[in-house]
Amino acid sequence: MIIQFLLYVAGFAFQSADEEREWMKQIQSGNKLYLSKLYNRYHRILYGMIYNVIRTKEESEDLLQEVFVQAWEKADQYDPSRGTVYSFLVTMARNKAIDVTRSKAYKNQSKEDHIINDFTLELQHDNPNPHEEIELHERAVKVREALSQLKKDEREVLYISYFHGLSQSEIAEKISIPLGTVKYRMRQGMIKLRDMLADTAI
Repeated sequence: MIIQFLLYVAGFAFQSADEEREWMKQIQSGNKLYLSKLYNRYHRILYGMIYNVIRTKEESEDLLQEVFVQAWEKADQYDPSRGTVYSFLVTMARNKAIDVTRSKAYKNQSKEDHIINDFTLELQHDNPNPHEEIELHERAVKVREALSQLKKDEREVLYISYFHGLSQSEIAEKISIPLGTVKYRMRQGMIKLRDMLADTAI
């Protein structure tokens, strides 16, 4: 997942995987207190990810609530051997947002709607904590700076992959280039981003 990777290397990922696995065990046993802990830790970043995909405040808020309802109802499906609790939540959030973008309304958008005018990776929320807001903004700036150093065609395929939720083959069809070219551009872009952000200390 493109942006999940970017957030991780830029320092968004929290170093508390063991603690969160324990929280999930509590949730699986029916303890809602620990669902609240997960919500408090991740609702802002998940809201921002959803909003950056569908671009509507009310619908983003609704989808965010659905993510945590689903996390509660499907907690037993979480398998720690397959990833972190964070990735479990991100996958649900992104899938729900992508389902919206693939609705009939989004399908009717023009083929040119992938053009990147301003890659703004900001986390959206109505009631930000001032100190947290500054920290998140600084991290987002670093990610945007790294993205700006990519070639336009590399940045384009990464953008479409996340914000439009398209697979590599769908991207190839959307912008009329060979699938192999899409794979190459995405790989090159990710390698460059990894190298640029790997040593980021925020």
